[in-house]
Formats: sequence, C-alpha cells, structure tokens
Amino acid sequence: MESDSVIYGLLGRIHLLMRRIGNRITDVEYMRANKDYTREIVRLALATGNGELAELCERLRVAMELDAPVEEPADAAVKSGPGLFDRLRAARPQATHPTERYVGSLR
Repeated sequence: MESDSVIYGLLGRIHLLMRRIGNRITDVEYMRANKDYTREIVRLALATGNGELAELCERLRVAMELDAPVEEPADAAVKSGPGLFDRLRAARPQATHPTERYVGSLR
C-alpha cells in the first residue's frame, strides 16, 4: 500500500474532478477510511468516461489495494461473542441503580 500522502493526493484530485465533471461531492476522509465507499466512487468516476479520471482511479486502485480480496474468517463472529449493537441492546436486569442500568446499554 502506498503512503498516505500519495493516497490523499489521488483522492483530492479525484474529488476535484468529480466535482467539476460529474457535479458530485465526495468525502475524501471517508474514502480513505472506507474501501467500499472508495470502490463506489471509483465506479461512478469511471462511468463519467473522462480519461484523466479513469487514470487516477486506476492508480488509486493500485495504491489502496482496492481489488484485493477481503477475507474474514467465518468463525470470527462466533469466537468474539455478540457484536457491539447486540451488547448495547441487551437488557441488564441485574442492575438496580439507575447509573448501573444505563452504563453500557441503550437508554
């Protein structure tokens, strides 16, 4: 994976061209953090048919390794227990004091 400065440079140029050519606003920070969002922006950018945008998107794919397969072990969710939302939604009947009832769960 490329350095952050190279990736941010590509993301900034793609953001600018998407604004000028496609009249679309993108979130550069979110593109850096979320590869699914970045893949969708790349798809939209390629749909514009602009050559410079297509070249930048190809460079971004290589720099962020967007085409690499995402592998998550199937047993990871089972081993780690319930997810955050499940833990927050779970009732805590053993807690009697109001502050104990609301810490770590939804109100």
